[in-house]
Amino acid sequence: MPFPPFARKTRVLAFATVALGAVYAQGAAAIEPTASVIEYYNASLNHFFITAYADEAAMLDQGVIVPGWTRTGVTWSAWANPGDSATGVPVCRFFGTPGIGPNSHFYTADANECAVVKQNPGWTFEAIAFYIDAPQSGACNAGTTPIYRSFYPGADVSQSNHRFLPDLTMFEHMAPASILEGLVMCSPLSAAQVQADAIRLLEQSTFGPNDTSLAHVQTIGTQAFLNEQLAAPASQYPALKYVPAGQQATFCPTDPDPQCPRDYYSLFLLQNAFFANALTANDQLRQRVAFALSQILVTSGLDVNFAYGMATYQQIFRDNAFGNYEDILTKVTLSSVMGDYLNMVNNDKPANGVSPNENYAREVLQLFSTGVWELNQDGTRILDAGGAPIPTYDQDDTIEGFAHVFTGWTYPVLPGVPARTHNPKNFLGDMVPVDANHDKSAKTLLNGVTLPAGQSIQSDLNDAIHNIFTHPNVGPFIGKQLIQKLVTGDPTPQYVSRVAAAFNNNGQGVRGDMRAVVNAILTDPEARGAIKLDAGYGKLREPALFMAAAARALNTASDGVYFQQQSAQLGQNLFNPASVFNYYPPTYVLPGTSALAPEFAIQNSSTAINRYNFGNTLSFATIAPLPTLPGAIGTRPDWTALSALAGDPNALLDKLNMLLLHGTMPAAMRASILPAVNAIAATDPLTRAKTTFYLVVTSPQYQVER
Repeated sequence: MPFPPFARKTRVLAFATVALGAVYAQGAAAIEPTASVIEYYNASLNHFFITAYADEAAMLDQGVIVPGWTRTGVTWSAWANPGDSATGVPVCRFFGTPGIGPNSHFYTADANECAVVKQNPGWTFEAIAFYIDAPQSGACNAGTTPIYRSFYPGADVSQSNHRFLPDLTMFEHMAPASILEGLVMCSPLSAAQVQADAIRLLEQSTFGPNDTSLAHVQTIGTQAFLNEQLAAPASQYPALKYVPAGQQATFCPTDPDPQCPRDYYSLFLLQNAFFANALTANDQLRQRVAFALSQILVTSGLDVNFAYGMATYQQIFRDNAFGNYEDILTKVTLSSVMGDYLNMVNNDKPANGVSPNENYAREVLQLFSTGVWELNQDGTRILDAGGAPIPTYDQDDTIEGFAHVFTGWTYPVLPGVPARTHNPKNFLGDMVPVDANHDKSAKTLLNGVTLPAGQSIQSDLNDAIHNIFTHPNVGPFIGKQLIQKLVTGDPTPQYVSRVAAAFNNNGQGVRGDMRAVVNAILTDPEARGAIKLDAGYGKLREPALFMAAAARALNTASDGVYFQQQSAQLGQNLFNPASVFNYYPPTYVLPGTSALAPEFAIQNSSTAINRYNFGNTLSFATIAPLPTLPGAIGTRPDWTALSALAGDPNALLDKLNMLLLHGTMPAAMRASILPAVNAIAATDPLTRAKTTFYLVVTSPQYQVER
């Protein structure tokens, strides 16, 4: 039966102006929204409905007149009255004319569309539903969030229905059942919602928000902040001394450093530097992208455990995080660390029945660029006529061709040591070519490309890297993994497609521009927005990010030692992944679901308990400097700001809700924490602050970043 219009009266809702300052400096109205738009769903009708009338919502909740309507949990803001905002426009509400039109409602903020629909006998105008900002040139102004409209055709006119949502991810997960019609309204954001998106941006683009970074983002806005980060110079890993391979037992007794095995024949100093930089260095976004790239183009200290070598390799990603992906591929290919790890170094042309090693040839395709299956731009597999996936490359001819390309390279020459065709192990620079050891025959590459015989070793390598780089899989294959590392573990195909488009063309005809790719990831509608409603959105904070974000929220000073020690306990032994497949695979599916959730691959009962142990130690223990490390300062959280709020437990929770959970703390969670905080005497504000922080930072709501 048709959903009838209700008799209703307009209620004037109280509103308050607030001093938002630079939060709305880009032009949005500086007053709080005065109405809430609530979405309902009726399973028997398979229809969605929205209302901003409190009395109508109450009747729906009580099942009055028409039963079966339930809240979906979707809600967004609007204006209740025409005078509440200088920029708000009326939203026309229509109901399908019984016997003629659809058995549903329709809303529009477009005056022209409203006038046209009023002339349509299939629709009956009911009222002005609420007031809201209209899109300007296809976009929403600062201080508002997009509202999208989709259309469900239904089996006939009576079953058709529109849905309005502030979360593009939800629409894209519902495709192709619904047809996305586009951006139709701009919902005004409260001060808390504006702040929530700033926090989310900092979670995605830094090692964690703190009060200083939050204030800065709110002052200058998203794009200006990203521009600053994209321009920030790269922080540096320490210059660590060369040590001879395989000679620890004889070399270290001659070295003045009493901790020589730890400092030079392990990754201890490098791991410390990673966490120290993550907590305080200015190039936060560059570090995040470099860390993500290091998990795609993997080497491991389990095999290459010389501090000076791994530092050189990891610096590639910091220096080139916003460069071109073809250059990154080239630098990684020529790295002596990668050459050692995946057996490209001293990989010679065929001789005496021995063929070139295929290890690097296989992994550069499978893991570093194209993947094993042909992909659409949205990352989904291309299928043949029989519905089977299509291999990206031939396991025999193509892998063999690349293996022959990557012949004739050896370690760089050690200072003072004569060059050889096979130089001794040394990670002081890139591998060097030995033309006599390079196979100069013709070689089969991707997409039927054949390198001609007789080319130089450098020409073969450059042509082969370019052949890989230009394969259409690279944009979606690499782009999807970067989205997973920065934003959400199970991105929609549409999100992947938009990022791949930026990889394919930065807007100026340049392919592989990482600056454009990173910017596209972090400004995409699925990344931005104060309201995230899709159940599958977000990701588990991987151990390094979990620890660093918790520490940054407290403005922690640290030499990195404690975090280096804890990373392995939490399942992520930094720079020591178990294999070339990283600490966890990007294809890991959360058990019992169909959702990709890569970080959960290293979450088990042991690592889960160790997360609590980490939170407990950070909150309550004294983490003293390591006596054997010169200049060590230990780890020192700053509890000043939280202690100052501890006299009011609700204010303390409000602060942590904002800073750690971007305003999403459930009422039940708050209700369970408050008694524990109130049980601590108000005369002990430090313990109150520490307890509250511990309970929030170890909660599932914090550990799963949404």
